[in-house]
Amino acid sequence: MASGFIWSENLTQIIVTALLSMVPTFEGRYAVVTALAMGMPAVFSFLLALIFSTIPMPFIFMLLKPVLKWLYSLPIEPLRKFAAWVENRSVKKSASVKKKGLLGLFLFVAVPLPGTGVWTGSAIATILNMNKTDSMLAIVVGNVVACLAMTILGSMGITLFS
Repeated sequence: MASGFIWSENLTQIIVTALLSMVPTFEGRYAVVTALAMGMPAVFSFLLALIFSTIPMPFIFMLLKPVLKWLYSLPIEPLRKFAAWVENRSVKKSASVKKKGLLGLFLFVAVPLPGTGVWTGSAIATILNMNKTDSMLAIVVGNVVACLAMTILGSMGITLFS
């Protein structure tokens, strides 16, 4: 009998991959490589990382501005500084997106480099008041490209961690 991927025996790896996929800066593109290193099948790793790395996007679109506004209203200086840092970081990273619009947003998310991805792309689109539907589509397609690129590289044994 051939040994295959058995869900019940790999539940820990599945949970780790799902959670890592939702962590800012790590996201699906690095979680997929971790999943492959843990012995998970490539297609399953790709889909798991893609789905779970996309989950934070609508929450960022809905909650980022109200949370920043709330943090600015608090009399706690470190929280105000954190809100300013988030906003300034998003604006700073938005240069290419401002110039190229949705194509820039797609490319920003698609290139699997630290500091790019779904979290930052969603924050940029929100801060720049970009059309939500179009932005979400650009971010999802960019995430597909980033996760796919990392799945291919990881399947070939190429890692960015060594």
